[in-house]
Amino acid sequence: MDEARASLPQLQKAVDKAAARGVIHPNRAARMKARLAKSLDQS
Repeated sequence: MDEARASLPQLQKAVDKAAARGVIHPNRAARMKARLAKSLDQS
């Protein structure tokens, strides 16, 4: 779990970058980041 929490900012940065480049929709990027953070908090 510590590794997952440590890698979360890197993952969020990659998702933001993909949204900025138009690979994924910005709303989808926000939803992905929120779901990932929520799942880590519940664990």
